[in-house]
Amino acid sequence: MDAVRDISANRRVIVHIGAQKTGSTSLHRFLKLNQETLAGKVDIRVPVKGSVVRELGKTCALYSLKPAAHKASLVGLLEQVRADLEGGDSVCIISHENIIGAMMGRRDVRELYPRAGEIVGLIDAHLAPFKPDYVIYTRARDAWLKSVYNQAVKSDSYAGSKAQFDADVRDARDWPAVAQEVAAVVGDDRLSVFALEDETTADRPGRQLLTLAGLTSDEIDALSPLEGRSNQSLNAGSLEFMRQLNGLGLPQQARKKVAALVKDNQSLFDADRRKA
Repeated sequence: MDAVRDISANRRVIVHIGAQKTGSTSLHRFLKLNQETLAGKVDIRVPVKGSVVRELGKTCALYSLKPAAHKASLVGLLEQVRADLEGGDSVCIISHENIIGAMMGRRDVRELYPRAGEIVGLIDAHLAPFKPDYVIYTRARDAWLKSVYNQAVKSDSYAGSKAQFDADVRDARDWPAVAQEVAAVVGDDRLSVFALEDETTADRPGRQLLTLAGLTSDEIDALSPLEGRSNQSLNAGSLEFMRQLNGLGLPQQARKKVAALVKDNQSLFDADRRKA
């Protein structure tokens, strides 16, 4: 037991638990782009096809929807992550936007991450003796909810109007309440809450996270910049088409194929361009 504790003492772990629509996709692209440069300083664990982190994020979201059905799978993944951590000594960043739980608009979720504390409690218990620092990225509520609604329609089959969505989530708690719940599990000193609006360089996302990991401003500025945006919102016409499509109850695979076509051909649903 003492040997395991010595391993833990030599390795710092940061778990970026979310949230969705706060720049996570851009962050992951940026970290992957610079993974070789960061090697030796920061061990990057982001969701790529076939990775444990990808399964971890997926399972955290499922756990938040049905805890009893997915707890065993989540614990198994966390034990696999812990075993992997014992093989290195550099700072490790584990990042997935779904670790915090399912987003509002998915199935019947209308509260702001109601199982965030439970999930972090499981992570803390099953990554022991490692004691991770935790990071939450937030975003101004109105802008965030607009983006969440777009994503819920695009990816989670939400079929309601924006007005209905706003009414559904009007009484949902805000970021400070989520942070307080997580801090009650791990302590204030192990939780950092970063506002997306405080990111100062869009082409080098995650500056606050990388600073927490120990990189200097000069080291971050020396990383290769990210080009282009990712996971952008649908335009108004495409969004309305998808919303109505969601109400038809199509099989999931058929809906996914149509959604991909809509995403790649949004100009067809742009009213202003059709009039031109």
